[in-house]
Amino acid sequence: MTWEPVTSEPELKECPACKKPTPAANSTCINCGTFLPDAEATSSEAATEYRFLRALFTRSNPFTMIFIGINVGVFVLMCLAGGLAVTSVDQEVLRGFGAKQNSLIAEQHQYWRLITSIFIHIGFIHLFLNNYALWIIGQEIEQIYGSARFVVLYLVTGVVGSMGSYIFNPQATSAGASGAIFGLFGVMATFAFKYRREIPEMLSREIRRRVLPVIAINLVFGFSIKIVDNAAHLGGLLSGILLALAVPYMRLTEKITPMLWRALQTACLLLILVSFVGAFRNYDGPQLTFSNLTTRPGSAVVTYFDRMQDGNRLLGESYKSIAAAFDKGGGTIPVEPALDLVERGIRAVSGAPRIDAEATQYRARLLDLLNQQKNILSDFDRSTSKDRDKLSDAEGVVIDNHIQLTSDYGKWLPGFLKERGYELSERNTH
Repeated sequence: MTWEPVTSEPELKECPACKKPTPAANSTCINCGTFLPDAEATSSEAATEYRFLRALFTRSNPFTMIFIGINVGVFVLMCLAGGLAVTSVDQEVLRGFGAKQNSLIAEQHQYWRLITSIFIHIGFIHLFLNNYALWIIGQEIEQIYGSARFVVLYLVTGVVGSMGSYIFNPQATSAGASGAIFGLFGVMATFAFKYRREIPEMLSREIRRRVLPVIAINLVFGFSIKIVDNAAHLGGLLSGILLALAVPYMRLTEKITPMLWRALQTACLLLILVSFVGAFRNYDGPQLTFSNLTTRPGSAVVTYFDRMQDGNRLLGESYKSIAAAFDKGGGTIPVEPALDLVERGIRAVSGAPRIDAEATQYRARLLDLLNQQKNILSDFDRSTSKDRDKLSDAEGVVIDNHIQLTSDYGKWLPGFLKERGYELSERNTH
């Protein structure tokens, strides 16, 4: 009997580079020479990457949702002031709520506008797009850097974006979270580069693949459309890159946020609160009413004109309505119709938007005359004949002052309307 050696074919596997079979025991491919990673080592690396990503992206992200909520809340209030806008908002509403306007920042020292403008949006589409971007990028940045650092990064990049607009786009009344959002994109891109040797290679590659094209596309889009404030975008982007080079991300070993970042977070939140208090105290935009939800954007001037016209007309009609009662010394003639006219006039003028200092002054003068007339009419029924003579004299003063107001208002109104793109003759035809 002859014994023959038993031979077996070597176990093969596919080379990931050339896709040809090669012995599994070899460290390199026999076809192309590519290094072949050990399967066990590859499995261990994948498990490590999974644990890293799971620990990182299961962190909470409350402030992303809080900032989205603030954006939506401010927009709802703006709708109550100037109509439910899809692609635009009344300029007076924007200024009233705290949009960036250089003259108000430089001359009236309303520096809080650099912050409030971050949370103001020019129409529903603007709000939706920015909130959608914030929802995507904001959650990831907050999970990577932690809530404290995220608040600092968001506010600082937003303010730098506002300052970029202030310096390089001084004529624009601008608003929106775009500067801060570009800042977050800058942070994300820099994070992937700065920590490329520390974080899983797959994560770094995926961030670069997603973020860099988005930045490029948005910058090209911004430079192609004149109404886009690219100064704010670039300011936010560059500040985000610089901040990410200096600010460390929240590593998995960091269980408690350092006190420095908690203090900076608190300071940023207080700045936001103080800025909105400043906007509230200086608010001079249209009155907030549910009826504004049905008005078209840009109608603050029209609303002001209409309501002042109504107030003037109703005050004049009240004189005529009560004239017979004064002539006859009272008698049985009721004053309720005249009083009703005056109260309707007060409601109309009270609803006139506060557009600028002069418009507000004329509004206040007409309201004062209406209230004087209301007091005269309220006292009329309870007065004696002698008192009615005094009330008649008081009404004569109101009428004289109303004539003077009408003259002053008539001289001022055409220039006011023309300044805002309206012609009095055109308005009278509607």
